[in-house]
Amino acid sequence: MTFRQMELFVAVCEYKSINKTSAAYHISQQGISKTIREVEEELGCVLLNRDINGVSPTRFGTYFLNECRIILERKNYVCSHITQIEDMPQETIYLGMAFGVVSSLPYRLIGDFERLHPHVKIEYSDHTDYYLESLAKKDEYDFCITTGVVDRERLSSELLFQEGVYLCIPCTHELYEKEKITMENLKGQRYAMFSTQFHIRHNFDTACRNAGFEPEIVIASSDFNSLKEIAQHNNLLFVVPGHTIRPDDARLRYEKFPDARFTWDVNFVKKNNKVLTENMMAFYRYLKGQFPKKNVPPLGEESPVSNLPADC
Repeated sequence: MTFRQMELFVAVCEYKSINKTSAAYHISQQGISKTIREVEEELGCVLLNRDINGVSPTRFGTYFLNECRIILERKNYVCSHITQIEDMPQETIYLGMAFGVVSSLPYRLIGDFERLHPHVKIEYSDHTDYYLESLAKKDEYDFCITTGVVDRERLSSELLFQEGVYLCIPCTHELYEKEKITMENLKGQRYAMFSTQFHIRHNFDTACRNAGFEPEIVIASSDFNSLKEIAQHNNLLFVVPGHTIRPDDARLRYEKFPDARFTWDVNFVKKNNKVLTENMMAFYRYLKGQFPKKNVPPLGEESPVSNLPADC
């Protein structure tokens, strides 16, 4: 596959017409169609839908289109900077992450990006969700990866991926052997829970209130490992996102939380008026490429902070 083939495919998608692309690039329609067929054969899938109104990318074509744009952007960047490599400016991107997010991201995601972009350095640090949001509004970070947003007037968010939430039941708890657990079973129980600086805490509270009860939080903490130990030693229930569960731990039973609307949502967040540099946009596209999703609103449009109605 060549850069030229990618350029022609991108043009066909943008013009939505092989005929218009032919006129713009001074290549016969037959030549462009042959190029598309060659790429489709190499990839083993159909990239374009064809009808009387022109052409549009298939779901495979949409994915390939996004990748082509990233590759061509890098190619253009290299071509324009190769002769200036001695003077290439270094850029530091300041990234804030909510506690727990880094362990859910692909291994070496940041390191791999820095190797692909040797003139860019990612400086990141962890905070609780709500404190991280306050720092983002003060421009302490270029953007953040967090599990929700409260101030939608000043911040834009885009869902990157979503995990299920699991109820953790110590082996000594009365619910450990219960076959099916419902929200009704959770009434009157005692919990170890994340502090109110975490979205997962507020979403848990909301799920309980939707079921008609207030949860009894015995202890709250920002430290996951401490919560786990405290819950086990004091026979308390607690909840965690899916990536933290350990099925081989016989001391705990992990059960999908009874309210399926309660999820752990990881979002890309920035200030609404924040202008991203070329390198920031490259990292944003790289990050999105790690979590291909369908029907996710683009950055700046409405996307759910939680699947539960907010009441706090």
